[in-house]
Amino acid sequence: MTYLVVILTISYAAALAARKYPVRGKGLLGQSLPNPVGFVVPAILFTVFSGLRNQAGDTFYIIHSYNLLSDDMPAPQPGTKEILSAYFEYFMRQITEDAQLMIFLGAVLSCVPVIYILYRYAVPYELAIFLYVATTYYTFSFSGMGQYMAAGIILLGSKYLFSQDKHAWLKFAVFVLLAYGFHSSAIIMIPVFFVVRRKAWSFATLAIIFGSVVATLLFDAFLPQFLNVVSQSDFSIYNDVGWFTKGQEKGSNIVRVFVMILPLIIAYFSKEKFRLLGKTGDILINLGVINCCFYIISLYNWIFARFAIYTGIYFIILTAWIVRNCFKRKDRKIVYISCVVLFWFYFLNARYSIDFYGSAYFKGV
Repeated sequence: MTYLVVILTISYAAALAARKYPVRGKGLLGQSLPNPVGFVVPAILFTVFSGLRNQAGDTFYIIHSYNLLSDDMPAPQPGTKEILSAYFEYFMRQITEDAQLMIFLGAVLSCVPVIYILYRYAVPYELAIFLYVATTYYTFSFSGMGQYMAAGIILLGSKYLFSQDKHAWLKFAVFVLLAYGFHSSAIIMIPVFFVVRRKAWSFATLAIIFGSVVATLLFDAFLPQFLNVVSQSDFSIYNDVGWFTKGQEKGSNIVRVFVMILPLIIAYFSKEKFRLLGKTGDILINLGVINCCFYIISLYNWIFARFAIYTGIYFIILTAWIVRNCFKRKDRKIVYISCVVLFWFYFLNARYSIDFYGSAYFKGV
């Protein structure tokens, strides 16, 4: 964990300095853009640390599966499930027998888009960099590489998610379909696009929250229909081994749900502040609500929290903006410090996401 703390410290300092020396241009929320150095330094450090791992999450199994592939393996055929992921693995195998290059390129697609979106959209930027690690979004990306690559592609289409152009949905759909080629769960962002465009805290928002609670409480009643859907998705492997029906996996920690709810409660009582953001504020809050709902449903089984991979970065942007703008000026420093302290304790409580990290290049993590 020592290396991660060093990387986070350097990245935080670079982001803070970059915000103090901004360049021309405005971000999504009207803030001045930080100096590009604040993007380059964290992007390189986080990518290298992730890309040089050989253990953590399912990394060992990804490498093992890659090593089992033959040098003369056939190219994926049309209709292959997650065809872009299959081609990615195929081309990597044609280039090298060393799976580390594949892991590294996966880290590039998982990390760089995240840092870029935080650089363009988050304020204060350095707090968002801290939350990237403290919310465990970064360390959890060491497992489920395909889905985090899909999320990276979707994040690159964020401009269209927030755009009010009438053709924005079509442009955003292109990114979702590309992401779908890496992980079929990405398709969920198509309906999300239309849901989040409603006014924040409208009946639709409350219905989504209520629906997620009901789905959690009555999940067993919906289980047959759910299993039918799962059998056609990339999560079918979990169904095949009985994770949904044999009690092999439990739900997420309820603390995680409370962490996701707290910023939304503050946002609800800060409606006047969010009016400054117009439609962008509505979309950001609704993304935060959906992110929270994924975690509520994950109380039944943690696997549902993986859908939050597609919305977690927007939760970070929302939280950072709340800390900066929803409190009186004299209280902002203490709120900022409190946020850092509380989220760091939260990270330490979930540090198992980094405890099993292994690398031939970073010893004694």
